[in-house]
Amino acid sequence: MHMARSYFLAFFLGICLLPSGLWAQSTGQLYGTVYDDINGEVLPFAEVLVDGGPSAISDVNGDYRIEEVPVGLVDVSVVFIGYEGQTITEVRILGDKATKLDAYLTASIKELDEVVIQGKPFEKIEESPLSVRVIGTDEIERFPGGNRDVSRVIQSLPGVSTGVSYRNDIIVRGGSPNENRFYIDGIEIPTINHFTTQGASGGSNGYINVDFIKGVDFYSGAFPASRGNALSSIMAFTFKEGSTERFRSRFTLGATEAGLSFEGPLSKKKNGSFIMSYRRSYQQLLFKAFGLPFLPTYNDLQFKIYQRWPSGHDLTVIGLGALDQFDLNLDANETEEQRYLLGSLPYFRQANYTLGMRYRKFLKQGNLAVVLSQTQVNNNNFKYQDNANDDPTALVFDLRSKEIEQRLRIEHNLRTKGWKIVYGLNAEGSNYQNDVVYPTYTSSGLGSSFYNASYYTVYYGFFAQSSRRFFDNRLLLSLGLRLDGSSFNSSMSNPFNQVSPRAALSYAVTDKFNVNLSGGRFTQRPPNTTMGYEDSSGNRVNQERLRFILCDQVGIGWDLELPGKTLLSVEGFFKSYSRYPFLLQEGISLANLGAEYGIVGDAPADASSKGRAYGMEVSIQRKLHKRLFGQISYTLARSEFTDGSGTYRPSSWDRRHVASVNIGWKLPKSWDIGGRIGYASGSPYTPYDLATSSLIDVYDALGEGVLDYSQLNAVRIASGYQLDIRIDKRWYFKSWSMNLYFDVRNATNAVVAREPDLLLQLDPNGNALIDPNDPSRYLLKSVAEEDGFLQPSIGLILDF
Repeated sequence: MHMARSYFLAFFLGICLLPSGLWAQSTGQLYGTVYDDINGEVLPFAEVLVDGGPSAISDVNGDYRIEEVPVGLVDVSVVFIGYEGQTITEVRILGDKATKLDAYLTASIKELDEVVIQGKPFEKIEESPLSVRVIGTDEIERFPGGNRDVSRVIQSLPGVSTGVSYRNDIIVRGGSPNENRFYIDGIEIPTINHFTTQGASGGSNGYINVDFIKGVDFYSGAFPASRGNALSSIMAFTFKEGSTERFRSRFTLGATEAGLSFEGPLSKKKNGSFIMSYRRSYQQLLFKAFGLPFLPTYNDLQFKIYQRWPSGHDLTVIGLGALDQFDLNLDANETEEQRYLLGSLPYFRQANYTLGMRYRKFLKQGNLAVVLSQTQVNNNNFKYQDNANDDPTALVFDLRSKEIEQRLRIEHNLRTKGWKIVYGLNAEGSNYQNDVVYPTYTSSGLGSSFYNASYYTVYYGFFAQSSRRFFDNRLLLSLGLRLDGSSFNSSMSNPFNQVSPRAALSYAVTDKFNVNLSGGRFTQRPPNTTMGYEDSSGNRVNQERLRFILCDQVGIGWDLELPGKTLLSVEGFFKSYSRYPFLLQEGISLANLGAEYGIVGDAPADASSKGRAYGMEVSIQRKLHKRLFGQISYTLARSEFTDGSGTYRPSSWDRRHVASVNIGWKLPKSWDIGGRIGYASGSPYTPYDLATSSLIDVYDALGEGVLDYSQLNAVRIASGYQLDIRIDKRWYFKSWSMNLYFDVRNATNAVVAREPDLLLQLDPNGNALIDPNDPSRYLLKSVAEEDGFLQPSIGLILDF
């Protein structure tokens, strides 16, 4: 393995030292269409300008083409009489591979003969003028330590933190990982991670192929009314459209996976395209070579089909599927830690898919969109004592679940008399099945839970939002309302029990300085694992006790545009939770769970938990300008939820201080170098109940210790930092291009102590020691665990 890595590194250095002009292609092409962003009309005679380069005028069909565009990253501005100008930053031009870039302009409420010469690099979204970050493809690809994983990039944004380094949990403003929702081209998907936690959203590796991403709008507050069932964040992905001119392909080889993608036109008319990819991990091979006791393998398939008709309508179809498998390496049992992991980790199987379509009919003043989709997530976790998988009597637990959801949303977008209005409805059918056998420990003692649950629930919602600019475009005001209901129980069926109003405004004190404010109530239903829980007698004990979770939020801040495409922003927030599920047996809020693999929330619960989170964010973001780009962010936050006595305790996500500095340089001859250093203060954890954990029957049944929830999150791990480095080198040839990168995660090999494990004390023969004073108990010991290790990797991207 070390020899192979040395050869690969030598190959990397050798290729990088080749003369850059040997086969170089110095220019490429840019083409696309200019549209009205609401009614989809093409805009003829719009001017498209490459910053510091050539320009073109769109023809009568709104189409444009620019030749001789310098390869690499360029900024593109689009202007048209009667419309707000738009600047699209960091568009990558690839040699002979023409880049497709469509522009969508917003009609101006100023006089029609006025022209906005150039759009701003930091535009505000009308429905959400604050608490939104827009992330581009190149920001994801070049992110140090990210290995082209969008979750890693989001974790560096202001207001966002994470748990341990080996998971992709996204904790936004003190909320749990279950409070995030994900959309692709307006179609909801259940997760963006492989090995996702059922009842939450975190996982181990990114599920979304970065090759498909055109951009991401990340909302940490001020959510648009058309997107419901979220309390902490909404991530709206826009997928690229495939080339309408010719077939193309891309091969990627990264730190843990290899992938192949294809794109091309659907017909000779050039009004439709497709893009598709398949990826498979080789992580299990690396883990086996390094002697790790677990072997994860993941596969995913993704595609997008887009068709637009001249008669004024279009159709988008997307599909995503993943197959994940987590096995144990039983040969890796030499150390005590390896044996502990082999004894506690389960075998894991997960499969999920999303198939969705969005149809839009463009009207004179807007468009009508119909969105249909189906998602399915299958989980199977099982564990046998001593990993004797062929012995039915050795079964410790077996969880088999299936979640199938069909969604419909009808949405009308229009612009009239300066107002942008969005209204519509949504409906969803959810089929949840869960067949469970697992041991439990409560205050009543050791027991087992076994049930076979199956239920079908209907959800429905109505939404409306209006946005407008006033006072010569200085004031942006947005007002919205949502109503949500469910057939789950009588209280949830009444939409007026979960009315969700919201408002946001932004006032431009000057052309560069804005003051922003937002507030609203947001709702989210409990996870299916909690709603569908049944006791051993088949009673759905949570059905009449649960409610929609409520979260009242306020955000206030300001932003200042500085020279050099730089934005300084400061924002404070406050979140107040109510009606959160409270797990009755454990005596804790469900909000504290979600950072574990497997399943959370399948237990008796009511809606009595409350919570609060508040803090401040500071961010300095610089778009690529004069070869320099980057972002500096700092978050100060508190997150607390009530315990069984109603007392507020620090939540599992209560990291008080989180900071990130990410800086990069674009050097001559297509070299990029970037670095990121991140810091986070320690998160709290709950210590073990040593008296209970040492009982032989309990430890044998659970394979690990029992937490002492009377000391909920009473201890903290140490603070920690991590330095990541990335170097890229690109070549643009006549008919293909190549990108080699060297990425080092945790370059200083910094180690942070995690919460300890509780292990058996063993004799020299490896047998568990019994307490000589109490033969019903084991002798246990607390073993410190560490998080963080040096992770260098080399990647290759080939475009044809």
